[in-house]
Amino acid sequence: MPIFLPSLILLSCLCAFVTARAAEAAEIRAQLNARHTAVLASEISAKIIQLNVQEGERFKQGDLLAAFGCAEQHAQLKKAQAVAQAAEKTYAVNSRLAKLNSMSPLELEMAAAEVAKAKADIDLMSAVLQKCTITAPFSGRVAERLVQRYQYVKAGDPLLDILDDSQLELTVLVPSAWLAWLKPGLDFKVFLEETQREYPAKVKTLGARIDAVSQTVKIIGVITGKSDDLLAGMSGRAVFAAAHD
Repeated sequence: MPIFLPSLILLSCLCAFVTARAAEAAEIRAQLNARHTAVLASEISAKIIQLNVQEGERFKQGDLLAAFGCAEQHAQLKKAQAVAQAAEKTYAVNSRLAKLNSMSPLELEMAAAEVAKAKADIDLMSAVLQKCTITAPFSGRVAERLVQRYQYVKAGDPLLDILDDSQLELTVLVPSAWLAWLKPGLDFKVFLEETQREYPAKVKTLGARIDAVSQTVKIIGVITGKSDDLLAGMSGRAVFAAAHD
């Protein structure tokens, strides 16, 4: 009847509004991040004599990224090796004297202790020398170079900000109520603003904690297929079709 027409129109508008709101809720902000990142820092105070990478350059795991001037440490290692050699010779002589009862057991033990001490000094200096070079912990790219060659740095100073872009991951905060249907392996799409393109993706893992204030949970997704135009830090919208069901 005509009298019910306004009510039907109102109901239709309300349904359209709810549907639109549901569609908006299905589009969630997403951030593209590198799976592994690290800020490499100096472990010693020294001058940089090698800096083999520029910003944006690629490197492989184990590549030499930076080296420090460690002439003093090398000299100390040689000194420790010479002291150890002398201590071993002294111990060898004292061992022969002990067999002839010309050396007390205590003196022989003291000679053995000197050998152990000298070897410990060698181990210590070898450990210090390992800090004179920095090698890549994983394959990736240089996000930022924080120092220059020939610059003097102190222990703890950051040198290189690096990332592994071989497997970029999507970080998405979704409503916790979505856990009723959101499962690992679920397919979704992500539109990235920087490329103005849409990419297929899937849910990799669900977060272990729900934020009590915002009632959201973090999920990690990955873009499926190969795309050479992706960079860490890109952002856009993740669209979950299941949210419309």
